[in-house]
Order: sequence, then structure tokens, then C-alpha cells
Amino acid sequence: MNTVQTEAIVLTTRDYGESDRLITFHTRSGGRLRGIAKGARRSRKRFANTFEPCSLVELTYKEKKSLIWIEAAKLVEPHLFLRTDIVLWGYAALISEVLLEMVPEGEGQPELFSLTKETLAQLSQDKDPLNVVLLFLLRFQDNMGYLPDLEYCGVCRRELKSSTRWCWNISNGGLVCPEHCLPHENLTVLDLGTLLLIQRCRKLPLNRIWRLRFIHDKRVPLFHGLLDWVRGHIGKDLNSMKLLRQVQSI
Repeated sequence: MNTVQTEAIVLTTRDYGESDRLITFHTRSGGRLRGIAKGARRSRKRFANTFEPCSLVELTYKEKKSLIWIEAAKLVEPHLFLRTDIVLWGYAALISEVLLEMVPEGEGQPELFSLTKETLAQLSQDKDPLNVVLLFLLRFQDNMGYLPDLEYCGVCRRELKSSTRWCWNISNGGLVCPEHCLPHENLTVLDLGTLLLIQRCRKLPLNRIWRLRFIHDKRVPLFHGLLDWVRGHIGKDLNSMKLLRQVQSI
């Protein structure tokens, strides 16, 4: 069995057997992985404080056909600030759930890992967490190949800059101009400024996207549109949204 060392973000932790833990990670080199930490519930030194959700760790594991065998985990960044604020923790839980539901197991995607790592760091320091989550969702969907073009009307091919008001059809993913917005369809109304920011978010280097700021009253419709788009792909609601609704963060 090969031994691998990589950066990893803890997504979920649960008890397994009498003394073990089953951990799901998002790793830089191997993508989403699940592994067994033998004796983790009994040992106070070997895996001390390393398996809290959203923690960044240096992971050492042995490859196996199914579950990996966790040899060691060194805590790098616990993101403690996220645990002191229920809203921030709700957003962090949302990010983790999106990764769990949409990232294929065992496929290394370093760019996606870097996005997640930077997003958690930004959540811990940015005064506008919803803006951070919007940028994450947009960049994530674009990296995964799920985000549609959103650059012209899908019916008449009208160019984006020809109108200040557009509709994103969540049912089929297409963008339509005002003339082709049908009221009975599942539509998210987006203005030109929001659409131009989306294009910038897709094209800028990762370390520069955090400068982008969506207009305050445009954020919630975009947020719900993106979540509807995620739900359409995974075929179910997101559990983390229940917490966010309870604290009335949006």
C-alpha cells in the first residue's frame, strides 16, 4: 500500500465501531476521500483535536481499495472563529455539504481544493460572509463544469450588454432576455451588473476574486438561484440550509 501525505480539509466525522472514527476529507492530491482512524476515540495524543469539521490538517494515509487507512493527522488551521458564530458556522456547513454531494470520490482537483481552503480563510476574516459564499458557489460550479454560459439570451442570442435585466431559467440553465422571460418558469432575475461580476469571477485568478462585491440587494436572489441550481443537480434539499433559515441569516 502506498503512503500519501497531503493537505486536507475535514468534512465530516462520525464514530465507527467501538473505538475508531470514520472521517471524510477533501484533499489536495486525492479529492474527496473517506478513511478509518483506528483507535481515534481512545487516543488522546495521536489524533488530538484534528478531526473537527472544517479544520485544515496535514494528512498521512495509506491507500486501500475502499476506505483509506489514516496513519496521522497534524492540525494546521482549526478555523476556530467559524465556531464562535452560528451564521458563519452555517455557511461553513453549506460549503462542506456541497463538496460532499458534488465532488467525486478519489479524483484529485488541486484548484478546487485551493478554492475551498481560501473560502474558509475568507469566511474567518471577511465582514461580508454571504458575498464570500456567493463567490465560492460561482467558482465551484464553474470549476465543476455545471455553471452555464450566462453571456447571452439562449433563445434569440441577444448579447448581454443589450439589456440591464435578465432572467436565469433554473429549470434548463439558460439565460433569457426580458422578451423571453415566461412568468410560469423557475426564474431568477439578475441585473447586468451581477452578470458582469459573475463573468469576472470565472476569469480572475483565485486570489483576486475576493475583491469582487455584489450589490447588497442583489445577493439573496443570486444565492437562492445558485442553491436551486445545486439542488437540481443533486436531486434533494441541503440540510445546512435548515440551520441558515433558522437563524434568519438571509
